[in-house]
Amino acid sequence: MVAAEPSLAEHPALAGVRAQLRRWARFAPYLLSDADEAALAAANRALVSEQLALLQSLEADESTSLAAADHALRELDAGSAERRRAADAVAHACTDRRAPQAAAVLGALARCHLDDDRQRGIDDWRTRFAFVQGTTPATLAHLRDATRLAGGLAGQWWQTRAALVGGEYSDRRVGLVAPAATLQTHASMAADALAAAVPLLADGARAAAPRITPGADNQVVIEADGRISATVAHRPTPRGSLMVAHELGHALHALESRSPEPPGALVGETVACWASLVAGRRYAADTSVPAAAAAAAALALGDTLVEELFVSAAVSAFEDAAYAITQGGHRATVDDLDAAWLTAHRDLLGAQVPVPAHVGSGWARLPSLATDPGHACSYVWATVLALAVVGRYGSSDSAVVAAAIRAGGIEADEFTALLGFDGDEWIEEGLAALAEELARLGHILGPLLPGRSPGRSPGTPPGTPPGTPPGTSTAPPAPD
Repeated sequence: MVAAEPSLAEHPALAGVRAQLRRWARFAPYLLSDADEAALAAANRALVSEQLALLQSLEADESTSLAAADHALRELDAGSAERRRAADAVAHACTDRRAPQAAAVLGALARCHLDDDRQRGIDDWRTRFAFVQGTTPATLAHLRDATRLAGGLAGQWWQTRAALVGGEYSDRRVGLVAPAATLQTHASMAADALAAAVPLLADGARAAAPRITPGADNQVVIEADGRISATVAHRPTPRGSLMVAHELGHALHALESRSPEPPGALVGETVACWASLVAGRRYAADTSVPAAAAAAAALALGDTLVEELFVSAAVSAFEDAAYAITQGGHRATVDDLDAAWLTAHRDLLGAQVPVPAHVGSGWARLPSLATDPGHACSYVWATVLALAVVGRYGSSDSAVVAAAIRAGGIEADEFTALLGFDGDEWIEEGLAALAEELARLGHILGPLLPGRSPGRSPGTPPGTPPGTPPGTSTAPPAPD
């Protein structure tokens, strides 16, 4: 009905489900008969429930539990390179044990998804994700292609960080030494950063900060009575401070929202990534702390931007490969999925960071591949759009940013329009802002880089022609 008459969604009685109805209306051309829909719903619901139960059963055995892998990976910020190598080996031994059952579940769910698409005439498996989020498959494809072409920025950043903290794959989360800080200290710092960036949101940011408490997971939940509960698996490090800022962004969004509906992943993660970026920029530019602390914050921010953007893009590339394998009628084996995972990450990291074969089962640590197919793309979108917002509006007071955050649960394309962007122009703006941001962070780290030559700006790799602007990619794009 809404597809036939869009104004119907404006009826006051539908206020709480207006955005959802609009998203479903996009799916109307692909609907089957009522009888076929009922049969498909029953069959698919049973299969999905069965497969997710099989995946969850891995948590009953400590040797295959996500908690065991995650516990090991927390050692990746240890000061010893040997401890980091050992932690990575332990974590991936756990994912190796998870892989056979996880592969069977992913394969069954992908076949179900693709078979349902086939019956409806859908030829892009990301169509559903796009519709639910309030955007189009074409915009997601534009984001994917532009991100791939910007892959040289990731290589440059990893080369810079390798000179400071090590260039092995197991060094990917280690940072520069900085004074430890408590969760509440990090929450207060983040609130102050957001208040300074957008004073219109200052009260909300400072109200959200005390609501963040330690927990096993990073999440913000709106309780049945409307209270906001936020938890962070806190690490007392610069990277930990950015995770706190990220969750504070989610909490602020929930507090300030004037919509009766929660935001989708693309909108919600954009606000959180914007909060992390604004806070990180403030920490790295803080002249009231020792230069070493600012450098540690600069490295943490660069690492977070590159990981959330390019590593998430690699996970998305892995998903595309897994669906392509299944689309061809082949049952994806552990070897198939391990190879796809290694290819995606080696294409990204290239020669800068050798990716060892024993981490091929890393995909088995991501249950969201089964529970929320396509979700990894949310962090690509969110990071690029957050960069575009900061690039356009800076870290100064902006009524536009405040209004967009207060809009709450709106559609992704409506959100970008509310932020003042015309169509998909935010994608190129965001990636250009990333190049500038990494160059700025490289300048902060420059005095720490060994053997820096006068003819090369900090943050640009050896071999870059003198005079090349920092952050400019001279490397070829990562292979498709």
